Amino acid sequence: MSPPAGSPDVFAGYDEFYRTRERIELDPARFRKGLRRGDDGAWGVGALVAFEGRGLFVREGDRWLLPGGRLEADETPEVGAKREVREETGLDVEITGLGAVAEQTFVDRESGDSYEFRFATFLGHPVASAPELPDAPDDHAIDEVAWHRDVPADTFDRDLVVRLFEAYI
Repeated sequence: MSPPAGSPDVFAGYDEFYRTRERIELDPARFRKGLRRGDDGAWGVGALVAFEGRGLFVREGDRWLLPGGRLEADETPEVGAKREVREETGLDVEITGLGAVAEQTFVDRESGDSYEFRFATFLGHPVASAPELPDAPDDHAIDEVAWHRDVPADTFDRDLVVRLFEAYI
């Protein structure tokens, strides 16, 4: 599959990855919050990290997510994904592929204004042969870090994560 429009050149090196496109309507306050945060045209990066038939998740409040966050201007997407996993879980990982790119168009439901945000989910595994998770994550937004054999019911973008699990775990 060809890389998405506006994507960093590195995606041209990946032949196969799952791609989603979604239009999401937001109330005006949430829409403005995304703009203030700098989401317009930004990229997020993260990884599905696999180890012994399990996937690595982080919990923020009552939602499980794959570790990830915003790509910084001076880094490649792979480097950003590795940094985000390390910051949120304490683990160093090796990136082995690209699993998915989610392209999202956020629309202000009142004005019709919109902006684009994209998120690349890489595939990886821990560098350490016996990775140990932290008792308390360093990242203040993360409440828990855990390995799961199945995708938890309360996982953000669960359909996409289930698809990745079925293909790569």
